[in-house]
Amino acid sequence: MPFWKKGDVSPASPMAPAPLPVLRGYLPCSEQGCPNHDGVACAYVDRRGQVCPTAWCPAHQVVVDGEAFCRRHGRLSSATGGDEFQMDSLRPDVNNRSPSLVDYVADALEPRVVAHLQRFCRPGSNDQVAEERLRWIRPPGGGGRRWDRGWKVYDHTGVIVKVTIEVEESRDPEVGLRVGLITVAQAIPPWIDRRRRGLPPLPPDEDARVRESFYSGLWTAALPYIEEEVRLAHSQPWSAR
Repeated sequence: MPFWKKGDVSPASPMAPAPLPVLRGYLPCSEQGCPNHDGVACAYVDRRGQVCPTAWCPAHQVVVDGEAFCRRHGRLSSATGGDEFQMDSLRPDVNNRSPSLVDYVADALEPRVVAHLQRFCRPGSNDQVAEERLRWIRPPGGGGRRWDRGWKVYDHTGVIVKVTIEVEESRDPEVGLRVGLITVAQAIPPWIDRRRRGLPPLPPDEDARVRESFYSGLWTAALPYIEEEVRLAHSQPWSAR
């Protein structure tokens, strides 16, 4: 479980990153508008034995552990480190966007979430900020699976505050942001909404602005709830957590 101490938002690495590996094949690339015919089939196979039908050239593939994937399934394999999917029965269906969507939005929000949560690590305490990896949950009361990824401030007595990004498979592509047990914001990402309505992609600069507005809206909704959760946690005896 990755963790950060106060002041360490993005630890520096003394080593330059290694060049990304590429795999070449003979299939047409599935990227819209890409003319390349040196693509490799996505290696993902779901719990039902269905194979991802896409292929990707070196410019558009994601390579994980020596295998080529589409962006969705490459993100899924990288986010879980393979731990969640050693059993075939746990692998999401090929067309299940929920886990990769959670991970994508969480990546975008992580710098501001971690930086903000570190403010609540009290000087001289053993408070720490930790990330909880992408996982799936089946609600206790029944219903469909939910995917989430989160961050928390905790000490030796328990969790002080927790922030979670989640997508319920039955509500995909609606993204939720939860503070503790309270869902404080829910929205469909605007770039997905455009695709669903058959609209063309926005120019890069405008697309980046729209995405940032979406992330900022989620995060702004969470801020007062985080403050309240921390206030309540610090006012309670440790046995109440």
